[in-house]
Amino acid sequence: MAAPHTAGVAALIVSEFGKQDHGRSGLTLDPDKTADIREHSATDHACPNPREFVYPDLPADYTATCEGGKGCNGFYGHGIVDALSAVKYDG
Repeated sequence: MAAPHTAGVAALIVSEFGKQDHGRSGLTLDPDKTADIREHSATDHACPNPREFVYPDLPADYTATCEGGKGCNGFYGHGIVDALSAVKYDG
């Protein structure tokens, strides 16, 4: 579910900070700028403790281990997207 949430927040960022796309309908915003706003407005989230997650109802070898720090890790990437912070981002 992370991908649809992230895509929705990216659309909100473009709707807030995008410029009129001349020759086409709608707004445009450089993808790198969109990603920058999304990442800087996300809420950092540390790995859980313990770092290993055991999936219920699956064999024991179906586990995942969170690696990385609070700013970027294997479970939460660069953080949890925050739609309100993204559209209020002031760079």
